[in-house]
Amino acid sequence: MTTFALIVATKNNTDNLISLLPTILSISSVLFMVGLLGLVLIASKKQTDIIKENFEIRVLLVDTAKAEDGERLQKFWTNVQGVKDVQFIDKSIAAKSFEKEIGQEFTKILDINPIPHALIIRLNAGFSEQINLADFETELKKESLVENVDYQTDLLANINKNVKLLVMILTAVSFLFALISIALINSTIRLSLFARRFIIKSMQYVGATDWFIMKPFIKQFLFYGFFSAIIAIACLGAIYFGLQNTSLGIAVDIEELINIKVFAAVSLILLGLGTFLVLFSTIFAVKRYLRLQNDQLN
Repeated sequence: MTTFALIVATKNNTDNLISLLPTILSISSVLFMVGLLGLVLIASKKQTDIIKENFEIRVLLVDTAKAEDGERLQKFWTNVQGVKDVQFIDKSIAAKSFEKEIGQEFTKILDINPIPHALIIRLNAGFSEQINLADFETELKKESLVENVDYQTDLLANINKNVKLLVMILTAVSFLFALISIALINSTIRLSLFARRFIIKSMQYVGATDWFIMKPFIKQFLFYGFFSAIIAIACLGAIYFGLQNTSLGIAVDIEELINIKVFAAVSLILLGLGTFLVLFSTIFAVKRYLRLQNDQLN
């Protein structure tokens, strides 16, 4: 068995580039696409959350409300579950801003300020659903100082509709690509082991255990999987850090969507995924050749 182990080890170490490079490049390509899809999913989710959290609910107070009332409500609603932030807009500041826009001091003409105190409320992304928003609006209107609650219902409905559609599409693509990835890696390893099927069978006939036969192949392909994952991560890193380079002329704040911690987490997942898929496929392929008869190896 030692002789056969040396034969396998020698064969593994002297694999020519024609058989080695296609195996590594195939696995790294699959892992690269998996990682790229994962980053796109994360970026899409983050961008959706940003859009939802910028959705504004404008709360107009009654004419008799004072600035102190608005500040009190601001502090109170800031601590309400689901609220991201609350901005208080003083009626005098709002009037000056409006006068600057129209270029006319309408408060002097009217002798009153018709603009009420207002609060702008932004919700957390997970809370920005229509059913939650309707309940939240009801709670806001229970306050006696609230005159009206205004927000773009159609806009939020369209956002949620498009988000659900996007999630469905990306989930379907992810599932399909996962199946394709497993099939491609499994086929790549099976083709790579095809040339050594007679060595595998010969070792079995002289009494070698399945684990003894599989061990050198597992070590070899685990190295391939690890090296392929490093190549995939390097390619993703080139894209990730390249998008952060303003000299590329791409107006994308990639750091806002995917920070370095997220990228590191995806990289670790790729290393683990590459190791697991290669280990599973190698064991499956070797066992397949062990089950075959001699006349089935040709």
